[in-house]
Amino acid sequence: MLKMTDSRLLLLTGAASVATALLLITVKFAAWYLSDSVAVLASLVDSLMDVAASLVNLLAIRYSLVPADAEHRFGHGNAEALAGLGQAALITASAVYLLKESTGHLLEPQPLTATTLAMGVMVFSTIITIGLLTLQKYTVKRTGSTAIEADSLHYLSDVAMNIGVFLALLGVSFGLHWVDGLTGILIGFYVLWAAWKVGNQSVQLLLDREMPEVRKVIADIVAADPETLGFHQLRTRQSGRTYFIQMHLDMDESLTLQKAHELSDAIEARILEHYPDADVLIHQDPVAVSSNTRR
Repeated sequence: MLKMTDSRLLLLTGAASVATALLLITVKFAAWYLSDSVAVLASLVDSLMDVAASLVNLLAIRYSLVPADAEHRFGHGNAEALAGLGQAALITASAVYLLKESTGHLLEPQPLTATTLAMGVMVFSTIITIGLLTLQKYTVKRTGSTAIEADSLHYLSDVAMNIGVFLALLGVSFGLHWVDGLTGILIGFYVLWAAWKVGNQSVQLLLDREMPEVRKVIADIVAADPETLGFHQLRTRQSGRTYFIQMHLDMDESLTLQKAHELSDAIEARILEHYPDADVLIHQDPVAVSSNTRR
């Protein structure tokens, strides 16, 4: 189970994401209103998507932390993957809108105003976003949260976007008005790529994709124990921060039931050393030693 401190950390990070998005919306709206830059508008629209996605994320995290019950025996961890899928849809919608607006500005470039103020806003936005990313990275490392990881990918794209908008405004200040529209288009395609990445990861989690890195760890654990004779029918999947691991463990058919149970418990303990929040289920299979081959 997750420690209470981990739960608080997840909720704090989710709330920080929402607060950051609201702050960035405020300053970017002022910058766009004063400058009329489509690049700044692109960044503003993305921040609007951020706050919607972060709110969905926060609700999903709260729901995923609800313990397993009679109707949800495996817990509520998949709520995080659903949140990631929702984020992908929102990001895609914002990208399509950005591409539409940016194409118009590229075909008909227009002079901008208050570019210095707008550039200052982009620098401020970048600093604030990097601070949030630092917190999100720590949270993902500590909890393995899928929803926070998806959110951090989104905000990581925001940093690149803010830098791109700053460079576009710098180009416009030197008379290169077409750079504004071109930057918006490039950002639009970048956001589409980010949406695909987040969406694909969420779909794979919902489809219970196998975890090859876990399989390798378990193979090493079993091979290191001289009393085990191999394993088969290993199944792994992830739901939120919980890894579900099921396997058949081969052992000498002459072992007593007590000894076989102690052996499987020892293997389970070693697995939990690597994955403390895992749900491990081991079935003992008796094998004739003379015919056994390690798998």
